[in-house]
Order: sequence, then structure tokens, then C-alpha cells
Amino acid sequence: MDRMRDNSEAMDRSHRQHSIALSRRALEREGALWFEIDGGSMKPFLRAGDRVLVRSCSADALASGDLVLLTEADTLCLHRVIRSGRSNGRRWLRTKGDGCGRWDLPVEAGSVVGKGVARQRGHRTVPLDGWSGRLLGFLCVYGSVLMGWGLWLKWRFQA
Repeated sequence: MDRMRDNSEAMDRSHRQHSIALSRRALEREGALWFEIDGGSMKPFLRAGDRVLVRSCSADALASGDLVLLTEADTLCLHRVIRSGRSNGRRWLRTKGDGCGRWDLPVEAGSVVGKGVARQRGHRTVPLDGWSGRLLGFLCVYGSVLMGWGLWLKWRFQA
């Protein structure tokens, strides 16, 4: 039984890695692809069922506030760029889900698959690239942080 489960997990991991490789190749060939959101880490900005248009790009083309699609532990993850930098000649990014309380661990530039440039919810499509999209994203990220601090302060100083 354990061998079957181990084999199944290995096949599942291999399938996920193959899917990521296919997505990367298709994105490079087509230039942009639509991906459907199936998690909740980007709430309220992105919800399960929303679609995000991802355009192929390098880590050097990303700025704070941009949405980045990256590979993380054999999955694709769409989070917001918070910071970037270089260490020992290697570029890294810090990302965060808008609905998450903590920043993600730093990721290397090679994990970048592309940049989210538009969101589609129902029949409405909203551009995400440019200053207005980044501003809206920062309000989502830092608004939740400020709200958390406000709730903590309220709790801390209540009589």
C-alpha cells in the first residue's frame, strides 16, 4: 500500500512538473496565456474562478506591485511582487498573496514564468499592468497589513 502511494505521489509530481514545462513553452511560443485562479491566497483582488492573462517576461521586467506567475514546489503560484534585489550576483524576488498575512520566502529569478497583465471576472476584463493596477495591488496588500495593525492596536489598548 505504501509503495503504491509513493509511486502515485511520484507520478503526480512528475505530471505537475510536465504541466509546468508545457505552460512555460506555450507561454514563450504564444507570448500570453489565460490561467484560471483556483486558490484563495489573492483574495479579495482575485477569486477562485477569475482568469488572469499572463504575459511572458523575465524577472528584470517586474516591478513592486506587479503580479507574477512563478513555479513554487512543483506548482504554479500567482502572487504580488513586494521587493526584489540581487545577492551574490543572483536576482531574487519577495512575493506575497494579497490575502496572506506573511510574505513568501525569497524566490530566484529562474522561478518566474510571467507577469499578470489582465484579470477577467465574468464578462469584465480589467487591465493590471501599469501604475493603476500596481496601485490597486498595493492597496490590497498594505491595506490588509494596516487593518491587521489597527485591530491589534485596538485589542492591545482596550480597557
